[in-house]
Amino acid sequence: MTQRRLLLGALGVLVVSLIFGSVYTTGALWADEETRNPGTIETGTIGLDAHGDGASSHTFPALQGTNIAVGNVTQAPLKIKNTGSTRIKFLLASAGPSITSSGSAVTVRLSGSVGGCPGGTGDLSGAFPATDTTGPHTAIAPTSPSSSDWKVLDVGAETTWCVQAQLKSVTGTQPAQYQINFDFSVGQLRPGQNP
Repeated sequence: MTQRRLLLGALGVLVVSLIFGSVYTTGALWADEETRNPGTIETGTIGLDAHGDGASSHTFPALQGTNIAVGNVTQAPLKIKNTGSTRIKFLLASAGPSITSSGSAVTVRLSGSVGGCPGGTGDLSGAFPATDTTGPHTAIAPTSPSSSDWKVLDVGAETTWCVQAQLKSVTGTQPAQYQINFDFSVGQLRPGQNP
């Protein structure tokens, strides 16, 4: 009888070992399933057109000139249109002068407001903050923009900004030749979502 109990005990240990071994190797200690109400997934295209002419770049004749003196202020309207198929949020991420004359360095103060150009020489506000820029990609937007930094455009909607440039300084080879580049950040908005 002792051998029989020993054999049954060993068999029981083997069965328990097999059960725990199979559970341990699969890692499946439990399973769950849940059904949710179907949702709507909206997709579409994102498109931002600066100046509403469909071109990938735009020249501001009012911001160009020859023999621009340090301190001179120029303004020009910029039309921004949502050409995509979904609502978007956008902001001016970076901007600055791209110098085309060798040996020159320039600093330009950029500022912008929403709407037409008011004239005058003071900094503009509302579209993006006034920033002194020394290169083609000086950051304009904060590294973690808040919802108030983003502007919203519905499909087909457009807005006008007044962009102001003030030449702050020129060093090195003169006369300096440059153009001002603008880089925008754009994101899609779900229906009813705010930035």
